[in-house]
Amino acid sequence: MEEQYLLSRLGLKLHSDTLQSADLARFQQHFVLYHLLYRIQQHWLAQRYGYLAIGLAKLQLLPLTQALPPDSDAGRQDYYLNWQNFYAMTEQLLDQHLDAFWQQLQRPAVPVNTMAHSEALALLDLPAAFTPQQLKKAYRTKALQLHPDRGGEQQQFILLQQAYQQLQ
Repeated sequence: MEEQYLLSRLGLKLHSDTLQSADLARFQQHFVLYHLLYRIQQHWLAQRYGYLAIGLAKLQLLPLTQALPPDSDAGRQDYYLNWQNFYAMTEQLLDQHLDAFWQQLQRPAVPVNTMAHSEALALLDLPAAFTPQQLKKAYRTKALQLHPDRGGEQQQFILLQQAYQQLQ
């Protein structure tokens, strides 16, 4: 299940007496949802029902034999189970977190130009002379095939991103 699906199915709406931005309202909604999910995770583990794997926007109920190590997401779990984090979030702090996120996202995760030009062309199935539109289309097509959320291998997806950055 994905977070947006859960939010829409639960109809989770929070009301505040103070005026707040849409970003802060989304954060609060997200926080409450994840707080509840981590409480369910703990309850189901204690009842030996199964392990609720809580990802960044994806949930899976796994048999106990496939449960992740207890500390694999302990930091995130501790964060969402602590209501002080909900109340401590302000518009300014949220803006800082979002700015830091976007800055991190803009930095290449892997060094650029680490593969040969011919290797990048082959990975994207492009001819030696290609247009920016062909590059973009080839990247999108391959990204859909290789994305880890769609069953692809993360390393292959990283190589695809490297090839795309190099050919840009």
